[in-house]
Amino acid sequence: MASEAIAAVQAFFDALGTRDLERILSHFAPDATWTIPGDPALTPWAGCRTGPEEIRQSLAAFFAAVEPLAFELRTMVEADGQVLAPGRYASRFHPSGQVIESEMILRFTVADALITDYRVFEDSLGITRTYLGEPLTTIAARPQVQLPRPVDDRDEPLRGLAGSPGDRSTPMTTWTSDELDRIAGADELEVAPLRRDGTLRRPVPIWVVREGDALYVRSFRGTDGGWWRTARTLHQGHIRSGGVDKDVTFADVADSQINDRIDTAYRTKYGRFGDAYINPLVAARPTTLKLVPR
Repeated sequence: MASEAIAAVQAFFDALGTRDLERILSHFAPDATWTIPGDPALTPWAGCRTGPEEIRQSLAAFFAAVEPLAFELRTMVEADGQVLAPGRYASRFHPSGQVIESEMILRFTVADALITDYRVFEDSLGITRTYLGEPLTTIAARPQVQLPRPVDDRDEPLRGLAGSPGDRSTPMTTWTSDELDRIAGADELEVAPLRRDGTLRRPVPIWVVREGDALYVRSFRGTDGGWWRTARTLHQGHIRSGGVDKDVTFADVADSQINDRIDTAYRTKYGRFGDAYINPLVAARPTTLKLVPR
């Protein structure tokens, strides 16, 4: 039997499918918060809203702009009063007519069978570009990185890219203080790893932390993360965060003491989102990658 919290979230999804604003709003507490990442000046349904009227405005703007094409909801998980609902969807945005497919995670906080907080984690940059009718390959249109040598069929990372002896790749540089502050101060980092064919994978938003003068990322889905698997193919790619655009090398991190500090950095920076998000990232230590600017 589903818990009361999961039942409340399922009732919300049922109402969402009808696009009946009053029915949807009936599942929210009077002071509920509603957060969708993005710039409201570009995507009018984005931003942080509080209370039924502001949530209504966001929903109305979203419904006016979006034609749902597919929606797949995976198994919901409840922890510490929060419900995580992972899934995937495809939508057509008006007036551009463009279609986007994206994975998502929705986080709900439920009390007394009412939703008190709702937050979306998705490809906000891709959605903005789709809505505005901009090419989704903008980031991939950058000049491609010169590959140092081909990779073999075992899909192993290129040796030497993490600074090992005999490294003949482009010498590594360091982040400037401004870059460190801007990237570490941002909630999300968009990562686009380099594929074997020399093109960049479509950027996805992930979390990033700073430890000392270095930046680190992990895969929320562990070794099943698609972007992470691509990143380890050539250990090169591109990142964008806090207004910083940079080609990077992805360096594996096996040092347990460094990973201990990275655990702490994740808990400190993102602890406000709750254990349901932090615990998977702490468990994903084997996926730790250091971002090294090129």
